[in-house]
Amino acid sequence: MVKSRKEIEINYPLISANEFSSTSQNEIKSINSTNFLRLYQDKDSFNKNTERSSKRSNGQSKSFTGIQSLSFIGKKDKFGNKNGFGIQKWKDGNTYEGNFINNKAEGWGIFYYSDGDMYKGSFENDITKGYGEYYHNKEVIYYGYWLDDVQVGIGYEIWAESSQYFGNYKKGKKDGIGTYIWEDKTRYEGEWKDNIREGFGIYHFKKGKIYKGEFQNNIINGYGEYSLGNGKKYYGFYKNGKRDGFGIYYWPGDKFYVGFFKEGKQHGIGKYINLNQIKYCRWKNGKNEKIFSNEEQFFNHFEQNEIRFSKNFKWDIKKVKEFMEIK
Repeated sequence: MVKSRKEIEINYPLISANEFSSTSQNEIKSINSTNFLRLYQDKDSFNKNTERSSKRSNGQSKSFTGIQSLSFIGKKDKFGNKNGFGIQKWKDGNTYEGNFINNKAEGWGIFYYSDGDMYKGSFENDITKGYGEYYHNKEVIYYGYWLDDVQVGIGYEIWAESSQYFGNYKKGKKDGIGTYIWEDKTRYEGEWKDNIREGFGIYHFKKGKIYKGEFQNNIINGYGEYSLGNGKKYYGFYKNGKRDGFGIYYWPGDKFYVGFFKEGKQHGIGKYINLNQIKYCRWKNGKNEKIFSNEEQFFNHFEQNEIRFSKNFKWDIKKVKEFMEIK
């Protein structure tokens, strides 16, 4: 079952570094490596098209009207109106088997499309409404609810290669809370809007990597927390899938960097903490430009530049200062 946003929302304060196991000091040098964190490139399946849906939800029309009828077998009243169970065939090859009321499909029925697709479920006034199942070319199956011939409410969709989605639909598109599972078992659970990941979500990669945070237009954007495995974790802000703004990167043991990033690299002020050793630095595009001789110099520089820094992220600058004072 998909959790609600309240149930999966991240709470502060952040996890402390001493909760992780020890690792090699050489790993500090790898913080700017290209494979450190680019979630949108980490695996091809992250950007696979999640807009796929059954043909039914993309506007495939029935032919109750507009196409000449070929034949009808079933119950009619004394006025010649279809009432009760019947089988209606059209010249375009489509067939409906189900209940009629006053010549309209009403209640339970099955609609066979000439191209092999099939819908079976509830109809009202010739339109799908209520629970129904749609089978598209033996490639996609949808189980769920319908309104005005499109998916709405809770539904479950599964593809031939075993990708699947369970969650909310709106006007035929994934919208609300839902879980998408790819054939390699990676999965996203969280918020959707108009068939794209939008809002808060959790993305489970292979090998135990997990991202929890904000998405915008299918891309990681905003605050997020990423567990890379082996005790490595990042908490902070992203822009277009890269670390950007204020963040904290932990290594196993009491080792972490706390400071600012830009386009995935350290940029601005930040400090390394390795056990009891602290280095106060200013960075530019991942390179150490300046090492401050003491904490006072470091925070004076921070105070002078806090207005500029604060434009890059959404946190209150006072909250950032508290984290900058971590020892």
